[in-house]
Amino acid sequence: MLVYLDLAIAVLKLVNSIINYFHDRGLIDQGRAQVIAENAAAISAKVAVRDKIKDQVDAMDDKTVDQELRDLEPPGAGGKS
Repeated sequence: MLVYLDLAIAVLKLVNSIINYFHDRGLIDQGRAQVIAENAAAISAKVAVRDKIKDQVDAMDDKTVDQELRDLEPPGAGGKS
């Protein structure tokens, strides 16, 4: 009788270990999905800003673009004398 109880306890411990493994695996997968979603949102925001700036630059004439680029250069960098 005692052997059967020990065997039942061993089986229950094995089942518990298997359940814990899959539970932990699910939490890891959820965390991974959350990180992917956060990174995708950050990339999307950066792409939106890039598109806005690109549209603004495309709306400028060549002379204005050249002047804006010159204004970005640090003093003495060759653009302005």
